Amino acid sequence: MSAYETADLTSVSKTMLLTLHARAEHTLSDRPRFTDPAAVELVSRLDYDFTMARQDRLMADGVVLRTLTLDPLVAGYLATHPGCTVVNMACGLDTRFQRLDDGHVTWYDLDLPDVIELRRRLLDDSERHRTIAASALDPDWPDQLGEGKAGGNVSNDALVIVEGLSMYLEQNEMRSLMEIIAARLPGATVLIEVMPRMFQKYGRERSVEDAGVRYTYGCSSAAEFRRTVAPGYTLLHDVPFTRTVARYHPLLAPLTRMPLVDRLAERIVVLRAPA
Repeated sequence: MSAYETADLTSVSKTMLLTLHARAEHTLSDRPRFTDPAAVELVSRLDYDFTMARQDRLMADGVVLRTLTLDPLVAGYLATHPGCTVVNMACGLDTRFQRLDDGHVTWYDLDLPDVIELRRRLLDDSERHRTIAASALDPDWPDQLGEGKAGGNVSNDALVIVEGLSMYLEQNEMRSLMEIIAARLPGATVLIEVMPRMFQKYGRERSVEDAGVRYTYGCSSAAEFRRTVAPGYTLLHDVPFTRTVARYHPLLAPLTRMPLVDRLAERIVVLRAPA
């Protein structure tokens, strides 16, 4: 591998470099809430101008917050389902496997072919950590799980992570993704990041706009998400990012419990696919 790799990406794929930088920057900060040495190493190996990522504090803080929200959910699932299968949708240069690997999980990182091509130049596949070059909306991506078949013991203990993707889809595309998971991974648990509709319509993150993309999907509650795009799923619970804020900043807890604040919060929705 060369010392520096060129990241020639466009549109939504380009945003993965922003989130990677945010995790690396947080790791190197004075008081990090989590550490991601793999992200630090990847940033050092990329020939890319991260100036806009450094300047966009709203984006960077949001990435830190969702990492602090999602990591405990994933770690908890691994602890209660040893040897499970994880499918990480639209992975970009995510390094959650490196942070949370329990020595037993089989982990698949899935993204578009140009993203996976770059990822494979930077990170090697291994027996328990593999990549899939496909669109999340391609109904055939589950064929690459296990021995080429989805189902059986793969689906029974499958966890699907959908982070940083839903806000770039249309509602009908979001429904299609949930239908693919339900059809091919029955009984799977799904953790999906959902942006509030208000922020989707009116929120602005400079680095995302610089990448030439816009937010196209938002949803105001977990119940609305299940009703509109995942009607066959069981809604287990949801974790608003405000709950994470309250955990690290107890003085803000009363504010985060206000109904309006909760409605405007980004959240992780936790569902189970129909068996």
